[in-house]
Amino acid sequence: MEYARLGVGLTTATARTILGTGQPGRAEQVAQQLGEAIRLGLILDGERLPTEVQLSEQLGIATVTLREALAALRREGLIVTRRGRDGGTFVRSPQPDVADAPPWRLLDFSAHDIRELGDHRAAISGMAAQLAAQRALPDEIANLYRQVDRLRSASTASHRRRADTQFTIEVAAAAQSSRLTREEIALRAEVGDLLWLERSDADHEASVGCRTELVDAIDRSDAQRARVLAEEHVAADTKQLLATRIELEELRRRDANPNRRATTMAPSRHEVIDRVTAEFEQIFASLEPIAIGFAELVASEERKAEGLARLREVTFELLDRQQGLVAGAGAIAAPDTMPDDRYWLEWWWTRTSGDPEALRVNLDPAAPDFFDYTGADWYETPMRTSAPHVAGPYVDYACTNEYALTVAVPVIVQGRFAGVAAADVLVSSLEGVLLPELRTLSEPAVLLNSGGRVIGSSSPDFASGMRLPPPDSPTRAGSPPMDWQLLDSLR
Repeated sequence: MEYARLGVGLTTATARTILGTGQPGRAEQVAQQLGEAIRLGLILDGERLPTEVQLSEQLGIATVTLREALAALRREGLIVTRRGRDGGTFVRSPQPDVADAPPWRLLDFSAHDIRELGDHRAAISGMAAQLAAQRALPDEIANLYRQVDRLRSASTASHRRRADTQFTIEVAAAAQSSRLTREEIALRAEVGDLLWLERSDADHEASVGCRTELVDAIDRSDAQRARVLAEEHVAADTKQLLATRIELEELRRRDANPNRRATTMAPSRHEVIDRVTAEFEQIFASLEPIAIGFAELVASEERKAEGLARLREVTFELLDRQQGLVAGAGAIAAPDTMPDDRYWLEWWWTRTSGDPEALRVNLDPAAPDFFDYTGADWYETPMRTSAPHVAGPYVDYACTNEYALTVAVPVIVQGRFAGVAAADVLVSSLEGVLLPELRTLSEPAVLLNSGGRVIGSSSPDFASGMRLPPPDSPTRAGSPPMDWQLLDSLR
């Protein structure tokens, strides 16, 4: 092959696309998926599971992996094993409708995760509804009306959740698409039990009305209206989840600091944005050793190996010191700066285990997947301005497939731009810093970058990645490199 000499193998982006982000272990994934299927009622209460050998074959996993997953489900009380002739492993559904129990599991999802789940659900549910309107036969439409009736008559949160899940799956099935049906099942398994948190009878009636209108549109073969209704339903779910998560975050903050005075005067917008800016100033300061190490490596005529080892050392120190906020860091060279390579980077990202891993990208300009970083904002702006810069948020599709901001500082060697020292901050991690600050304001607030893209928000109406029109009188960060805007007049 023409590119075999590169020795890149799977790039980081490709590996993470094929293998996933690697956040939970395999046994944890299986336990999570089976647990959600039980919670959603896809596996019924009291149902006997297949034998370990049969179930591991059905799931395509090793028996030892399945045993670990089942042990986790036993600890959660979702399955029970009985001995004897009529024994086996049986499903035990969680008790529904536990009063006044805060749904803390929602905090496992960042606000950005919830927004992206909403995007994914809208794409799948919207297309399923559209195709169902184009393809469903009369008996399939009649079945959808029957499922709406089951949803209408459901009287508990558990039964409503299960009826709504079944309705969603049957719309996808009516679209005659096994792939869309599998996607709906997978999405419901991931987040379905959270969709009916704190739903009142009025919410239930509104949901039934929306579902009835959707089936009416499918019955009329009105594909566009069916899609709009499905997407609107997902948008309402997403807003509800965001609102609940914001409330839970505030409740957790109060529990962690019970002596905090409720009458404390709210800070000004300038004070809040100054505190957020200070967090990034610490990252800029942390990049200085990387910039110095890279400059020394570029300037050195000898001892390249020693210089590279030192650069890696300070990069690892930054990743360890800023763990939980900074997800990747390193140095990127301007073309023809390094003697043996036209394009060059030394970049490391943090695995779930906490260990650093080298970023693998294709730097051969002749390759179809060439990573031309010279056009990236985090590279081009520091080169053009000779000043630090924060780029994003953006989807880092060329590298780690994460939604991130990149903090970059220019490196000048002998009066010439040699490249940048930079660090990636995941938006989902940044929320832990932003949300507590935004919640101190008297009104819900949104933090925007200079292009009007939402970085973070304490309002359920706005989530990271959305774009808003330029405000008339925003509160701005003091000056570049963070030309951000803070809005708290959102009505």
